[in-house]
Amino acid sequence: MKTTKILMAAFAVLALASCNKQDLPYDLAGTEHSVVINISKVAGTSTTLSTDMNDGNYQVLLTIPAQQGDYSMLKEAQVMGVYTDGNKNKKAAIVASGITTFPATVKIDIKDACSKLGISEIAIGDRLEFTPCHTLKSGTQVNGWSELTGFNNQAFTGWEMENGSAFSFRVAYTAFAPFHKEKFQGDAVPFTWSDGSSDYCKVTQISDMPNAAIMSAAGVTESDLVGLRVEGDIWAGGDVFTLWINTQDYTLIMPDHIIAPNFTYGAYGTYDMYATKCEGEVDTLNNELWFYFYSVWGPYSFGSDIITIYFPK
Repeated sequence: MKTTKILMAAFAVLALASCNKQDLPYDLAGTEHSVVINISKVAGTSTTLSTDMNDGNYQVLLTIPAQQGDYSMLKEAQVMGVYTDGNKNKKAAIVASGITTFPATVKIDIKDACSKLGISEIAIGDRLEFTPCHTLKSGTQVNGWSELTGFNNQAFTGWEMENGSAFSFRVAYTAFAPFHKEKFQGDAVPFTWSDGSSDYCKVTQISDMPNAAIMSAAGVTESDLVGLRVEGDIWAGGDVFTLWINTQDYTLIMPDHIIAPNFTYGAYGTYDMYATKCEGEVDTLNNELWFYFYSVWGPYSFGSDIITIYFPK
């Protein structure tokens, strides 16, 4: 098993309650409240990045989750572009600003965005991600990405939006290389955990499909999907992850599912181990696949991780 650290949800709630009854090492009353903004691609617009800057229809939708409640402290929102080249070098810049009403549809001029990012051309393997930023009435600027901390608001991934979709802190457009479906399988495929340690897993292509509601929400049909079954000592030991490659934009569809049924951990008991809050993507240039998941085991959790699988080029 990858990790032996378990967390009990009930204990966490009690701990939070007790914190409210004692002095904290910071001024809780004076803590500045901020805003959570969801971003998604507008249905029917471009899903991937073209190497031709004059091509494509790029539009994103900014919405504020119902859980946000009061956001009267918000002055305006912006959209930041985060560019990553094939060598993983990054640049970032605000590409749209002055957004004050929600939901807001923002049309992005890729040529203008690239100019602001200092990019003269787009090559296969390049990636443009867009993430919300905002300015509070106090003058505080909250960016969606920084070189030091990466993307902001990832912790809200589990929130459910009013239309049933999952909260998203960024959208990605990649200039994809040709996808070789036959390479995404194998009996001993190397993978790594986020800490850099590694092992091998078995990856089999499957004909099963996610249910119709999931496909409808993702805007895909069965012909768009490549199903994979990933097996091995990945998290709890003897795990089975089920996922689908969405060949429209090479994201992964991973509904919450059991990865280790009837898993026993010492004296803590026997429960089904679930993978939840799953998401991931495919790198068609390097034939890599990564997915994030959070584990739930009865009243406990073993935490979360990012698994990257490396297929032959």
